[in-house]
Amino acid sequence: MEIKATTKIYGIFGHPVSHSLSPVMHNSAFSALGLDCVYVAFDIAPEEIGNAVQSLRTLGIKGINITIPHKESIIPHLDEIAPDAELMGAVNTVRNDDGKLTGYNTDVGGFLRAVEEDLGINPGGSSVLLMGAGGAARAVMSAFCMNGAGRICVANRTYDKALKLASEFGKQFKKIKIEPVALDDIRVIKARLAESDILVNSTSAGMEGKTAMDLPLEALKENAAVYDLIYKPRETPLVTEARRLGHRASGGLGMLLYQGALSFEIWTGREAPVDVMRKAIE
Repeated sequence: MEIKATTKIYGIFGHPVSHSLSPVMHNSAFSALGLDCVYVAFDIAPEEIGNAVQSLRTLGIKGINITIPHKESIIPHLDEIAPDAELMGAVNTVRNDDGKLTGYNTDVGGFLRAVEEDLGINPGGSSVLLMGAGGAARAVMSAFCMNGAGRICVANRTYDKALKLASEFGKQFKKIKIEPVALDDIRVIKARLAESDILVNSTSAGMEGKTAMDLPLEALKENAAVYDLIYKPRETPLVTEARRLGHRASGGLGMLLYQGALSFEIWTGREAPVDVMRKAIE
C-alpha cells in the first residue's frame, strides 16, 4: 500500500483497540477496489473523545468507526444522527462531509444480514431469547423490533438492567411482547428456551479469557438457532454445545463483516467487496 499526500484517512476509535480486525478488513477492501485510502486504529481514552472528534474536522479524516467505550459518549459531539443510531442511542460509524459529522449505526444491519445468511433466520414473527442488556443487546433489540419480531425475552444477570431495556423498547414497540427475566431464574429460562426460535448471546461470556455462560441448552426448542456475537474465539463454547445438540449456530464474525461492509458503503458510496473482506478477517 502506497501512502501519498492525497490518501484519504479512515479509522476506528476505541479503548483498547489493538485487537481490532477492522484495519485489515477495510484496508483489504480499499486495495481490492484500487482506492487511495488507508484505515488505522486510534486508541482514545474516554476523557479524550471530544478532542478526538474535533480532530476529524481538523485533520480531514473522512470516516471513523466507533467501538467500546465511545458508542454513546460520542453522540453529543456530532452534528447529525441517523434514525437507526438515534433509536439505539449508540453510534458505530461517523462520516465526515467537509466538517459535518453524521453518526450512523451499522450494527443493526450487520446483525440482521448475519443471522439471515448464516442461520436462515427471518426476524418477522420470531420468538427471541436475548442474553444481556448492554450496548450490543440494544443492537439486537433494535434489529428484531424494527423487523416485526413476535416476542423478545431479555435475560440479564442484573434484573434491573433487563427491566430497563425491556421497558424502553416496549414503549416504542407496543405490538411486541418484551419480557425481562433474571439470568439465574432457571425455571423461566428453560421455559423461554423451549419457546424461542433463536437464542442470541450479546454478553462477553465465552470470550477468550472469560468463563462461558452456563445455560440448559437441552431445553432449547427443536430447530431453534443460536447466534453468539463473540468472534474470538471463532467457535465459542455456546456455539460448540449448540451444534453438538443439533442446532444451527454461528459466532459473531458475520456481524463484524457485514457491519463493516455497511460502514464502507456509507463512506465511499461503493459496493463493499464482501468476499475480500471476509477472507481478510478469517
